[in-house]
Amino acid sequence: MIAESVRVILLPLAFAAGLVFLLEPVVGAFERIRLPRVVSSILALISLAAMVLAIVLLVLPTIRQQATDFAERLPELFTSLTDWARNIAINLGFDIDEFLSQQGIEEWLNDPTNQETVQNLLLGFGAGAGTVIRGVTEALVVITLAPILALYLLIDMPKYKERFLELVPTQHQDEVSYVANEVGSSLGSFVRGQLLVAAIVGIASSAGMAIIDLPFWILVGLIAGLLNLIPFLGPLVGGALAAVVALLNGDVTQAVGAVVIFTAIQQVDNHVITPLVQRTRVKLSPLVIVLALIIGGSLAGLLGVLIAVPATAAVRIVAGHLWRTRVLGQSREEASQAMIEITMPPTRIAGIRRRSVDQTRLFDTQEMQAWSEGEGPPESE
Repeated sequence: MIAESVRVILLPLAFAAGLVFLLEPVVGAFERIRLPRVVSSILALISLAAMVLAIVLLVLPTIRQQATDFAERLPELFTSLTDWARNIAINLGFDIDEFLSQQGIEEWLNDPTNQETVQNLLLGFGAGAGTVIRGVTEALVVITLAPILALYLLIDMPKYKERFLELVPTQHQDEVSYVANEVGSSLGSFVRGQLLVAAIVGIASSAGMAIIDLPFWILVGLIAGLLNLIPFLGPLVGGALAAVVALLNGDVTQAVGAVVIFTAIQQVDNHVITPLVQRTRVKLSPLVIVLALIIGGSLAGLLGVLIAVPATAAVRIVAGHLWRTRVLGQSREEASQAMIEITMPPTRIAGIRRRSVDQTRLFDTQEMQAWSEGEGPPESE
């Protein structure tokens, strides 16, 4: 595991880098209307903060209400869980009623072996509480420092690029700049795409759970959307959580419906939403993604899981470029096409765009021909 002193530094830096990848196109749009880089960066950060605040204010009342309902129904849910465990025990030939009685609990606690087990559990809960407190502290540090670091990175990004290229030998500056742009474009597309896909999955999950009238539907959808930032995890955990809630509510049909809805969401996400949103993607097999998530989680916990896939994609681009250009003798473009997948839009949209491009090219050809003959630009119809 990463040392705690290093982890405190890496967490804000990782989230700041994510904000930079997310906001760089917005900063570029502001710069194209002749706004200074500093003003553009500040406006982009303010716009993101305003959008997040608006979303929070929009869904917070519903989340608060459902959280209150969950707290009020905890005794009922506990009773349902106990009845469920009792039925399973009866089917297996056991009787847990005697164990669940006061006398049974006292006898179990008076056993020295069980007392040691309880002691270990209490120590574990104490360590868990310390972990929770540390996690809350880290979250506060990230929320405070990440936007500030992102603002400075956005403002000085052109200078950092220049200073970086100055450290590279002159004969390799063009190639390093090309590969760096490939990495930056792919990682930026990944970060923005993952956030957008997570939002779509969260909204679709909440809507689907609301349709089948699942208790705590917005909480389930919110958890599914947030966990969708980690590949393969969002709909899987969301479906399991929704099924458990439905079963505790005593509705098997609702549980089946929840699993079906989350399965459909996952399939639509994998085959429609993600290919359309993430138009530029590094070619990584599911096996490589799973291995990267496992290795990242074992080395750096949640931070490692979050950065495992983009870090693997960056390494693949750099290593693949060197191998294909140095060993296989391919050009830069050929190496890029072999590693980076560009998803084409649906046929109908592609046809519309193609006709638009063809008309533009035809007009440009007529315009250039007219200017060459000294007639001036042709009048628009």
